[in-house]
Amino acid sequence: MAINPAFAGNQDALSATVTYRNQWVGFPDAPVNLIMSLHTPFYGGRAGAGVLLKRNTIGIQSSTGIYGIYSYRLELHRGTLAMGLGFGIEVYNMQWNKLIAADQGDELLKGNENSAILPDFSLGVYYSTKRCFAGISLPGFISHELNSRTGKYQVSNSMSGYTLMISGGYYFNPGEQIQFLPSVLMKINSVHNPQIDLNAQAIFKDKIWLGAGYRTNDVLIGLLQCQVNYQTRIGYAYDFELGRTGRFSSGSHEAALSYVFSYVRKASGPRNF
Repeated sequence: MAINPAFAGNQDALSATVTYRNQWVGFPDAPVNLIMSLHTPFYGGRAGAGVLLKRNTIGIQSSTGIYGIYSYRLELHRGTLAMGLGFGIEVYNMQWNKLIAADQGDELLKGNENSAILPDFSLGVYYSTKRCFAGISLPGFISHELNSRTGKYQVSNSMSGYTLMISGGYYFNPGEQIQFLPSVLMKINSVHNPQIDLNAQAIFKDKIWLGAGYRTNDVLIGLLQCQVNYQTRIGYAYDFELGRTGRFSSGSHEAALSYVFSYVRKASGPRNF
């Protein structure tokens, strides 16, 4: 749901996921991200609802966001088309006292806000069947910026602040004991060059997932997942930087734990990511 709010309710049962990412290990004050989500279908599967909690830290800045998410689902061509909306707030904190200022009397540092609470929105559309999925979304498209003149956070809404996310994948079943899932995730912003993740995963006996990926800013990705049972799945991803950043860091680590509290039929959702 952090990528696309229309995913709410897609796993056909009450589902919870926790994801932790430690980026650029070895860099001082590097980004650390924690995402927790809980979502479920309701109204006979025609709608989905969820709660998303995000915690991001980088340097002296941290942000905590909480979102309520709603999706409306339609049966369409042997699949489900969902339209999702998320609304929440982001709480920003800046620890200015951790900075070592060359000019202790700098008025710009003295006047800056330590915290701010600002609104945010997400929009998305998601289509899925037993064999494929595709989505397009604008996650958190309200921009929050620190005004250097006033030292206060402000809300802005411009095309340069929009980041369009496009995802898709197809599930192949070449044999009884092995399946194959290629997928793509595109991140498009008018200010930056597009970022594309190309991933491929092999699934052995519906239990072990092994995969690899490539990100267009010269990043190789290793993927490992284990479907412990119908309800529990654990995953790990490692990013290795091929460019200059790789000389100074030990890569990026990401771990995830998902749990489906109950199920009626085998959910298609776990294969989507």
